[in-house]
Amino acid sequence: MIRTVNFKLVGAACSVNLLAFATGNAYAWSSTVLTTLKSNQTGENPLGRPITSFEESWIASLISLGAACGPSLAGFCADKFGRKKTLLTFAIPMLISHIMLSYASTPAEFYIARFILGLGVGSVFTIVPMYIGEIAETETRGFLGCIMGIFLSCGLLFVYSIGPFVNLTNLSIILTLPIILFMITFGIFFPESPYYFVAKNDELAAEISLNKLRNNESSNLKELSEIKQVVAESKAGSTSMLSAFKGRSFRKGITITVMLMVFQQFVGITIILSYMEKIFIASGSTISSTTSTMIVALIQWLMVILSSFLVDRWGRRLLLILASAGCALPLFSLGFYFYLKDKGNDVSSMWWLPILSLVIYIISYNFGLGTLPWALVGELFSTKTKSLASTITATTCLALAFTMTLIFPKMEEIMGLSGAFWFFGGSALKSFVFVLWYVPETKGRTFQEILMILEK
Repeated sequence: MIRTVNFKLVGAACSVNLLAFATGNAYAWSSTVLTTLKSNQTGENPLGRPITSFEESWIASLISLGAACGPSLAGFCADKFGRKKTLLTFAIPMLISHIMLSYASTPAEFYIARFILGLGVGSVFTIVPMYIGEIAETETRGFLGCIMGIFLSCGLLFVYSIGPFVNLTNLSIILTLPIILFMITFGIFFPESPYYFVAKNDELAAEISLNKLRNNESSNLKELSEIKQVVAESKAGSTSMLSAFKGRSFRKGITITVMLMVFQQFVGITIILSYMEKIFIASGSTISSTTSTMIVALIQWLMVILSSFLVDRWGRRLLLILASAGCALPLFSLGFYFYLKDKGNDVSSMWWLPILSLVIYIISYNFGLGTLPWALVGELFSTKTKSLASTITATTCLALAFTMTLIFPKMEEIMGLSGAFWFFGGSALKSFVFVLWYVPETKGRTFQEILMILEK
């Protein structure tokens, strides 16, 4: 439960997460724009012809390939130049890509722009959880870590809501605005992480940073001393990947975050977000695909907000368990619906099932799987290994997102939508077992306490 509100911290978290909003925009873009690119209306389709299924899968998935390439470079830059400068730098390709998309008229131009956009997205998933974890106070770290999910889902909702009503050029221009706003607000008003300054032996800058982020400056010297202790312990020994994996706490922490990212993708979230309108069109629901998509996105946004307030009250572990179990049932029911439809059965009386299933799925997913794996990246690792862990975790997630999005058209062709949703449901059950068996609770614990739990 949050007892006091530190508006300085909330402001910093909201400002940096404008890039998470832009990331939600980027993933929702394909759900809206692919419908336009597949149309025969030359006045709306800049290609002048419908795209092929091959072109569709690459336009949808190349953002994740670019994002998978981003974490390694972003992690290196975060340690070398700081979290703030790295994010501001990687915002530039995101801005450029939307400008390119507004003028693109060939598949190759769409490919290049989506890949460049992905490079920036990769830095968001790598650096934002790291930055939030380092500036947050212990009692509000879970809530602040979940703000990324709020902004990400809000970015999805924004594009799902306006995308069907504006053309591709205007949509791409509109999507430059949150990136520009991020560069202005975060660049001018909010500081670098105090952990980074301490790691660079600049204690004065670290103290100034804390003063900008805390309401009670009298306790900052004590916190600075704790940060110095954490950083000093982290600096002991080599920082190579080999030495990091020798540590029991790192091995367990990276197993947790990587496996949660595997399950996050295997429950089908990237595919569902990228192809949501297509799924609703295929379902034959009596509610329009645009309206259904907007309803699901709105519920997603509201549930991320709710889970963000619950995370420091109920704990990470319980929310992850509820999320995993809650995803399984609607995915299996969706598989059953499309199985009946594919067999030629009349499912008109079950028109409500696809939207209800996706609503329950989105509610459950955003109770934990959507936000908490990223929050745990900022909690489970020492300063020495945080960058490496963020890079490995984000690369795993984004590489899987690319692979799943790319192969989905072929997966649908071989297994049908019913088989695909049953596969996602089985993955949700495996996630439930993994969290129940392996993931510890981190609620209310300091970094030192969390590392000690992992060591044991």
